[in-house]
Amino acid sequence: MIKKVVMYGLPLGSAATAMHLIYWQREIFRTSGIANILPLLGNVVFTGLAVWMFLRSLMRENSAPVNLGKALFGSLLTSLLVGMCTVAGLQHVLKNETQKVKAYEQLTIQRQIDIINRDYPQAERPAMVEKAQQYVAKQLDPMTISVSQIQMCLSTGVVIALLVFVVNSKRQ
Repeated sequence: MIKKVVMYGLPLGSAATAMHLIYWQREIFRTSGIANILPLLGNVVFTGLAVWMFLRSLMRENSAPVNLGKALFGSLLTSLLVGMCTVAGLQHVLKNETQKVKAYEQLTIQRQIDIINRDYPQAERPAMVEKAQQYVAKQLDPMTISVSQIQMCLSTGVVIALLVFVVNSKRQ
């Protein structure tokens, strides 16, 4: 089973990581359009695909039905591997692409300031700007990024595993 986890988790985790790296290298964060969902879409689609392929091969290989525990455990491992690949790519960006991270931070803070200036009275603006700066700094913290990426991949993997398991059990 570990061989299958690596066989499906590593290549699709690399593909999800590539989506993140394209996002940062092309500075897609500068656009405010639909392209900003590229990393999120990469995580969800590639994690789901990895889990689906893993479960499909697991169910084809075994003549007896696969139990839910084995399916969920393997799916969690596959999702974790995809998440760890993504985290490694994002850690690379945070460490080695500091100019792009600073540009992202400045752009995000400026967008927040524009919203604050539009929606809040003059007296509340300095406090709200400070909160926005703290929020953006927290979102760019390596631990916060790592935890959110792994949680996203694990939750996607569990949902896909349960859906595949339910659909497969109804067919039998």
